[in-house]
Amino acid sequence: MEGTNNSTRRLAFWSAAIVVGNFLAIIWHLLLLVEVQPSTPNFLPPLLLAVNLFPIAGILAFTRGFPKLAAGMIIVPLGVALVIGSYSHFFSPGADNVFRMPLGPLRLTFQVSAMLLVILEGLGCSFGFRMLTYVPMKQALRP
Repeated sequence: MEGTNNSTRRLAFWSAAIVVGNFLAIIWHLLLLVEVQPSTPNFLPPLLLAVNLFPIAGILAFTRGFPKLAAGMIIVPLGVALVIGSYSHFFSPGADNVFRMPLGPLRLTFQVSAMLLVILEGLGCSFGFRMLTYVPMKQALRP
């Protein structure tokens, strides 16, 4: 990001912090999910981890000068996860609804991880939309 302005660096820094934080929270949440719901299909955790590598690649695309591509790589997977996770953990009648979970030693931890994911995915989408509308300073000054 040689020669970039401070707003580019700030956007890249905070986006990276949110995306990496989300990836770490996903790992934590998936470990809890497998414990809370042993019937979780074996393919699900690796699939979700692979999909959540796209936002990390999106940060790299942004730092290489591809803000629109980066935005898509962040908004799509985090937006889908936000919608599916919100429904599954807050609105569905299923056992992984944080309000309907049976009492147990992992209940609070699972609830915290689900809430953290909603926050990070929402922030990630917000920063992704910021990248979508991003215009580097040197382009903004061109006649």
